[in-house]
Amino acid sequence: MHLKPRPDKPLDPISIRVIRAVKSVADELGIASFMVGATARIILLEHVFGLPPSRATRDIDFAFAVESWEQFQALKQRLVSTASFTQLERVAQRLKFKSEGMNHSFVVDLIPFGGLETEANTIAWPPDMSVIMNVAGYRDAHVAAVLVEIEPGLIISLASLPSIAILKIFAWIDRGTEDPKDAIDLVTLLRQYHEAGNQDRVYSEASSALEAVGYDIELAGAWLLGSDAAAMALPATHAALKEHFNDPSMTERLITDMSRAMRGHDNAVESSRTLLTQFVKGFLHTPINK
Repeated sequence: MHLKPRPDKPLDPISIRVIRAVKSVADELGIASFMVGATARIILLEHVFGLPPSRATRDIDFAFAVESWEQFQALKQRLVSTASFTQLERVAQRLKFKSEGMNHSFVVDLIPFGGLETEANTIAWPPDMSVIMNVAGYRDAHVAAVLVEIEPGLIISLASLPSIAILKIFAWIDRGTEDPKDAIDLVTLLRQYHEAGNQDRVYSEASSALEAVGYDIELAGAWLLGSDAAAMALPATHAALKEHFNDPSMTERLITDMSRAMRGHDNAVESSRTLLTQFVKGFLHTPINK
């Protein structure tokens, strides 16, 4: 079974062109791929569930389950051999996509994980292995990915909304104070999760949480998102997130960055704190996925 965009919310033809090109090459090489990041969030929340637009992006991120750097390089070289993709200097995982009829280019990030990890959840980029990337949560997201038929006959795999929430938290931790965009995206997920096909589940599976927050369905949705994230997280991912949630300085910094997406609220910081608190409660309430 797969999801579909609403008839009144189709993807734009250029995004479909980029996605089709990457998926086609990955499929030819027998490499499992799925979309992550802001574009995956937009497809699910805006196109599938019809929710209002949030932070826009022209970046498209793909994750690939590969066993070696040779396999990943073969994928990248095949993409660059087409006329549409070019390698961006100084950023090993980033390509630019621009083809005939396009006024603007798309940035395409290629994120490998799996057998090439030097240690758990870590990859070191060749040739000198000096650039280290955290890929925590990608194995979990791969297993829990959802299928979306973005146009007739083109079915793609996307990280689920709970997976995106986990990946956004890890990405924010890695970026530190450089960029709050991951915290801002997390707020979008927390505030809209109850509207993403989950209203009935809020009243059934999160009824106790709903009562505890005074029947605020948005906060109960944040609790349910945390619960769903815990249910799909592998034990190592669950342990890492729990450790971060127990770090007061980390959570305070995250709340501060989240509050940038809550401008217009009477107290943006406290609203962000309440949302994150419910997510963490739902996460810690749910048994570890073994």
